[in-house]
Amino acid sequence: MKRYSALLLFLVFLASCAEDDDFGLESTQFVFSDQKWELVQMSGSFQNSETSGEEMDWQEYYIFSPEGTFIKSRTVDEEVTEATGTFEVVEYDNDLNHYLELTYQTGNELVGNCTGDDKELLIYRNSTMISSLWVACDGPGLDYSLSKN
Repeated sequence: MKRYSALLLFLVFLASCAEDDDFGLESTQFVFSDQKWELVQMSGSFQNSETSGEEMDWQEYYIFSPEGTFIKSRTVDEEVTEATGTFEVVEYDNDLNHYLELTYQTGNELVGNCTGDDKELLIYRNSTMISSLWVACDGPGLDYSLSKN
């Protein structure tokens, strides 16, 4: 009987470990390393309005730390503005997507959102791409790529 119990327990453990990480959350390893995500593309509300690289209106990046804090840096015409705050990975009922919810403590002028408060939401596209949800209310579409893990 012990043999069957041990086998059943092993199979349950194995099945729980075999779950696919479709969104790459495990591979991002927020708890193990700092991550730098750089703005790689901007888009407007008009078709074919995408820009990338030096063509973008500004350069920007996030650095997420294993402690749940972030730094956001934006450079416009050689002027650098920074913001800091905390973040967490969140999920919503009936939504298969994963999000990063940022709460700003400083630099609120860099918050890109539809609500006007100190929170910003980024959608997690895959293990190397996140996007701002500011585009939902006529803000620019902002796509970030993982540049340092």
